[in-house]
Amino acid sequence: MEHDYTALLWEESGDIANFLTEAEDADFDQASLCEGWRVRDVMSHMIVGHSTPLPQMMGAIAKHRFNVPRGSREMSIDYGSSHSPDEIRAAWSGVVDERMTRGISRLISKKEALVDHMIHHQDMRRPLGRPREIPQQRLEASLDAMPTIGGFLGSKKRMRGLRWQATDMDWSWGEGPSVEGPAEALMLAASGRSSALDDLSGDGVATLRSRIGSG
Repeated sequence: MEHDYTALLWEESGDIANFLTEAEDADFDQASLCEGWRVRDVMSHMIVGHSTPLPQMMGAIAKHRFNVPRGSREMSIDYGSSHSPDEIRAAWSGVVDERMTRGISRLISKKEALVDHMIHHQDMRRPLGRPREIPQQRLEASLDAMPTIGGFLGSKKRMRGLRWQATDMDWSWGEGPSVEGPAEALMLAASGRSSALDDLSGDGVATLRSRIGSG
């Protein structure tokens, strides 16, 4: 099935803006599913990726010997620590309103960007106990994309050789030992979030668990 990843990306980004409006200021300081990152840091990571000009970003990453994850982590935490919740809300609203892609986001495919934003949205919501009804079209588009994505996300490697089956929508992929569960949990587990493993069943979960545990 063909997906309009650009349209879905900005729909998801708009829903993230709505989530920030609903969240209490204190929620911004709570831990996210990303180890060592608060909710404000996850949000700042997305803001920096959309708004920081590439030369400025490359200069910051160069300070870390071009270790992109380390440089990105420091920039995100620095931004999160130096901006209030209202400033973060306003910055993300600006990204959404302008459909801004000034930073590294311009180099990332819309397919991968949708998956990234879908996952980070849940990274923030799950620990806060703020579940949502995720539009099925976005879940399906993200799950269709994940078996092809390597790089920092690494879902291609985690998903290979397993049979992935959603129990709450008509979606499946792959051959091999089964991994079954809600589509949201499949997406998070394929991205390496161990907290979603308890929502899954099947004889492939042990393999998946070892892949997440080994990075």
